[in-house]
This record gives sequence, structure tokens and C-alpha cells, in this order.
Amino acid sequence: MATPQTYVAEDERLPLIIGFQRVAENTNQITRFIEHGRGIYVYDTDGREYIEATASFYAASLGYQNDELIDAIAAQYRELPFVVSALHRTSKGSLDLAEKLTEILPVADPHLIFGSSGSEAIDFLIKLLRFGSVARGEPERKTIIGRHGSYHGATLASASVTGGHHAEFGLPLPGFSHVSQVDYHGDREPQETSAEFSSRLAVELEALIADQPMGSIAAMVAEPISFSAGFKVPPPEYFPAITSVLDGHGIDLVVDEVITGFGRTGNLFGAQTFGLKPDHVVIAKGITSAYFPLSAVGLGRDLYAALEDGSEKIGTLAHASTMAAHPVGAAAALKVMEIIERDKLVDHAAVMGERLAKGLARFEDHPLVGEIRSVGLGASLDFLRRDDADCIVNSDADEVSLAIYNTLLDMGVVTRPAGRNIVIAPPLIVQGSEIDEIVLRVGKALDLVQSQR
Repeated sequence: MATPQTYVAEDERLPLIIGFQRVAENTNQITRFIEHGRGIYVYDTDGREYIEATASFYAASLGYQNDELIDAIAAQYRELPFVVSALHRTSKGSLDLAEKLTEILPVADPHLIFGSSGSEAIDFLIKLLRFGSVARGEPERKTIIGRHGSYHGATLASASVTGGHHAEFGLPLPGFSHVSQVDYHGDREPQETSAEFSSRLAVELEALIADQPMGSIAAMVAEPISFSAGFKVPPPEYFPAITSVLDGHGIDLVVDEVITGFGRTGNLFGAQTFGLKPDHVVIAKGITSAYFPLSAVGLGRDLYAALEDGSEKIGTLAHASTMAAHPVGAAAALKVMEIIERDKLVDHAAVMGERLAKGLARFEDHPLVGEIRSVGLGASLDFLRRDDADCIVNSDADEVSLAIYNTLLDMGVVTRPAGRNIVIAPPLIVQGSEIDEIVLRVGKALDLVQSQR
């Protein structure tokens, strides 16, 4: 048994466990307690101001203290604060939201189920895919393919399709397999073109399918851009190569739009940005600007038909969640979509994204920077460097990323460290002057960390 680490007596532990850090770091001394926010800024209990340059894990798309959204939520609480959606009853607002989503989701003739988080939505979809397989007389068709480095959630099933942090949780569960992340900058062979790289990943996927029992794979889950893997942007040849393989084996494509949905990529959905036609889509985060926990799955025609047939044979679809299709969440989502459409925030985000990309481009030749990637209102600085022969030259990229993240945090800018990258994705409402300030502080952080090396 390992010897427990000793901590000083005045290191006060919090009763709250905070994620994505060491458990022993849940202390008063280390934790910054955020007290209030407005616009793209948040403020801690010591009065320090931070630019929330990741929209708080890419969720608060309308920023903080949007009075119109808060009023819509409050009004719904006064009218119908809750009703369960099951056994022949639901809220009118939930139906209105479902009808709205059928008009805009990048899935042909979708039907909706709701959840409370992206994790839950992924989990629900996997469960329903299994139901559909059984209903079609293919009970063995239940394996799900994910990609290494991608993040799809915290529940057992969504954490299993997630491409990392498995060993410490005794995961993945049976029925989950993984292929390579779309990391062209980090994983390409020297001088390998993006077309060659994409073809190699398609061959890998084909080999994985061939190694599984015939007819055992139900779907592959992929994000248009893998934010959690460090904002990995697929080359233009990648998705055509991958979808060709999937189509050839009758395997569904699930597009995880939890982060990329509702304007983040310069279109309403990331699938539109990359020309994808998914069988099913998962959404969360920006659907309510994180003002209320809500997620949804847009189910494709074939799966819906299997659900209908299977439930007819059994007498029920034994699936519901007490808080799913919550009327307050529905009111929040409808108001968010109204604001996004009325204020043309997708177009605005695209313009602000161009400004961010242009500003960050000045750091492409910085000694610490290996690559800068941007799509829509999202970008990353990658600290893995390559030489003129296209060979990797440094092994300290993760260390540099963490140093830049901590330096920016001290400078009042919240970014997201992801391995060898930091990710920037401010709320959709960000203004040009605020983009310029983010870029200015990024430059100062780069120079400061470089001077300390």
C-alpha cells in the first residue's frame, strides 16, 4: 500500500470534491471561489476579475446575467415549475422545444429524447441503440466505437466511449472500442499529407471492424472538433474517408455536438461546418447557455422505427428520467434559440472567430508555439513543435501548456489546458475589444513563460 501524502495542518479540506484535479487539492487555499459574473467576465470572492475565455467549459454561450433568459426561466417557474415526462403526459414547453429542434437539427426527420447533461444524453442514446438492435433481431449489434482522447461524459457508458481515463476507473465496459484521434499535427508521419493521414485512419477503422464479430458494431461516436483532446480539427479528407467505411458496414454515425452545437463552429452545428449527415446527434451545454441542465438526442428515422416496433411487441419503452424534458429547461432552451436567431449570434461568433484567429496568428512563429488551430469561435495553441524536416523536436509540450494556462489565470484569463494545448472559446456574445484583450494577454503569457525557461 502506498504511503499517504502528508499535508500541512492549515491546509483546509473542502467538503466538495471538484473535478479534473487531484482530490487533495480540494482546499480553501487553492480553490478560487467564483461569486458572480456578467457578460464574459466572472469575479471571485476576493474581487478578482477573469475573462471566461472558455465560456466555462464551452457552456455559457450567452455569457453571464442575461436578463432576458433569466426572466424566461423565472416566468416558467411561476407557471409550471415541474412535471414528469412519462406515462402519457409531458409539458407543452417540452413539445414546443422538440418541434423546434426537429426543424434545425442536422438529422433527417429526427425524434427527440431529453436528458439533464451531455453525459446522460450519450448514455441514453447507447441504451436506445441496444434496444433498437434487439428490436431488429440483432441483439449482438451493440459495440460502440469512440476515439482516443475524445471526451463524451462521466457516466459509465459515456465514460467508456470516452477515449481516456479508463484504467483508474476499471473501464471501459464491454462493448466499447477505440480508434485514433484526428491529431494531424501530433500523429502524422514526417511529410505525411492530410489525405494520406486520413486514409491511414480509415484503414485503421476498417481493421478494427474486421477484427470484431460480423454485425456486432452499432455506431461510432465522434465530435466534429475534439475540444477535450486539445481542439483537434479533422483534415478535410478525414470525415469522408471515415463515413465511407461506416456506410459500407451499416454502422451509424453519432455526432456529439455537446460543445460544437449552437454556433460555436461558425454554423449552428458542427456537422454543418464539416458537411456531415449524422444518423443521430447529441446536444447539451449551449442549448440553455448552461442556465439550466438540459440535453437532448436527435434520433434518426431507422432507430425511431425500431423503438416503435420494439415497444409495440413488449408493451412499453421502459425508459424515462425524472428530470428529463424539464419544463424550465425547455423554456430556457427556447429562449436561447430565440436570442441566437434574433441577434444573429452565429454570424457574430463567426466574425469574432475570424478576429481571434487573426490575432493569434501573430504567435505562429513564437519559440514556444508549434501550431495554432481555429474554427469558428474556437482556437487552440499547440506547444508541440516540428522542425523543417517535419519531425517532432520537443517533449515538454504538456509542461509548457500548463505553464501558459497558470500564467494566464494569474493574468485574469480562464483558458482550458488540454494536454499539450490550451483552448480558447469565449461566449458567443464576446466583443471585438474583448477578443483583442484576450490576444494581448496570451502574448504576454507566452513571453513571460519563455523568459523563465
